[in-house]
Amino acid sequence: MAEAMSWVSRVMTVSLEMVLPGIAGRWVDGRLDTGSVFTFAGFAMGMVVGIYHLLSMTGAASKSAGDDPNSREEDRES
Repeated sequence: MAEAMSWVSRVMTVSLEMVLPGIAGRWVDGRLDTGSVFTFAGFAMGMVVGIYHLLSMTGAASKSAGDDPNSREEDRES
């Protein structure tokens, strides 16, 4: 159960990382009357940061579990 809650919090963090920059960009666009420039930039930046964070989390989780498909059998024996 604790492992599941840990992953739920990680996924929620990544989701917020993807959405909050776009919402902040929408707010900036409203204040500066710039159309949707900052909204688009915010969502694009949030998507890049969120995917990077998601990939780094899953890579770290697979390495700690010993499921690294890139490692060779000889490396694990020595």
